[in-house]
Amino acid sequence: MILEVNQTDSFSHTEGGVSQAILIKICLVLHILFFWVGCETPQQPKAFIRLGGKAQGTTFSIIYLDSLNRNFTTQTDSFFRLIDKSMSLWDTTSVISNFNKNTPGTLADEHFDTVFRRSMVISGLTDGYFDVTVAPLVKAWGFHFKKNDNSPDDNTIKELLQCCGWQKIQLINRLLIKEQPCMQVDFNAIAQGYTVDLVAQFLEKQGVKDYMVEIGGEVRTAGNNESGKPWVIGIDKPVESTEGRPLQRTISLSGKSMATSGSYRKFVVRNGKKYSHMIDPKTGYPVHHSLLSVSVIANNCTDADALATAFMVMGLEKATVKAQALGISALFVYQNDKQELVEQIVGSLD
Repeated sequence: MILEVNQTDSFSHTEGGVSQAILIKICLVLHILFFWVGCETPQQPKAFIRLGGKAQGTTFSIIYLDSLNRNFTTQTDSFFRLIDKSMSLWDTTSVISNFNKNTPGTLADEHFDTVFRRSMVISGLTDGYFDVTVAPLVKAWGFHFKKNDNSPDDNTIKELLQCCGWQKIQLINRLLIKEQPCMQVDFNAIAQGYTVDLVAQFLEKQGVKDYMVEIGGEVRTAGNNESGKPWVIGIDKPVESTEGRPLQRTISLSGKSMATSGSYRKFVVRNGKKYSHMIDPKTGYPVHHSLLSVSVIANNCTDADALATAFMVMGLEKATVKAQALGISALFVYQNDKQELVEQIVGSLD
């Protein structure tokens, strides 16, 4: 490109072909640009925010990166209160408690409705091994906040089985319809996973892309951790230990959820015999098999929580077959004949 300047121009020529005035203007522009650059505050890396405490009878940990550096403690606490008023068996005025007491006029809220309907789907997918109507059996075996020191006899189990069965209960127009008045509902095997999803969805709506939400060991993640890498989640070794919580393994998790169910921590001992807190809804008795823990990876924590419970109840052989059929990734830890811990993986843990 050729720049023409005539003699009548106010710019005088230099020997190099560029006027002194133009040089002055260029220097002025560069000075202004350098000034702007020098005045810019260097971008400081945002710190991850950590929330934690106790809720739903367990502990929780929430870690997230927010460009606006907002603290969501108030909102998180409100979610816990909402779920407790809906699904807590400890709260005698909750929706689930009123349904279980057959209180007239009790209506399901949106959270109860969502969890109930998803529970029915999971029950169908797992051939009824996941069943939220086992509450009468859970109480009878002493796995309830009101402890029972006696094991039910065969006749009692037979009677209580009449009060159970996921196909005997419906939710119609927010009303819980029971085939038997003695039927009760227990969401303990799915409610924490649902709460994790509820908090995670809230964070996403706030524009948070990097987070880890954990409640009672049920986890959902997105994006990366503080090191810029996928979140590293530990899976407990299914053993009783007096020295902390040894890990079976760790996995990298991003954009996925994981829930673990096990029989090695919650149990009762009667007459020298250990009974798992996992109740088989088909027999009415606690499960007794070599499978010690199941960790399920899924897109959401609600499903992961419920499926982990169902697989634990099924036992190793049935559970691995079902996981493969459903396309679910899971880690099964069981005890072999030599009392050694052995892993079996279905799908991919990556």
